[in-house]
Amino acid sequence: MTGQLDFGIGLNNAGAARIMAARAFSEGIYFRASGTAAAFPISGNPLQQGSDEDAAWDRGWTVADDASPGTIAQSAAPGVAIPTNAIAA
Repeated sequence: MTGQLDFGIGLNNAGAARIMAARAFSEGIYFRASGTAAAFPISGNPLQQGSDEDAAWDRGWTVADDASPGTIAQSAAPGVAIPTNAIAA
């Protein structure tokens, strides 16, 4: 939905911390969509392990990985401007 943050799980959009999680979710999607899972593995997550942002990044990566090979459905990440390229396996 337009105007809402998306961070891969259903929570209220309250609090500034949600902005960081939404950004991390989007970054995870775009990282995985950049190439193959071997070239852009989930272990490439640069965020502090165990943080909310770390978990959101992993969820974003998983959204993109689940779409491979193919494209991400907007319904998989409704608050993100999803990449339109085909995601390599």
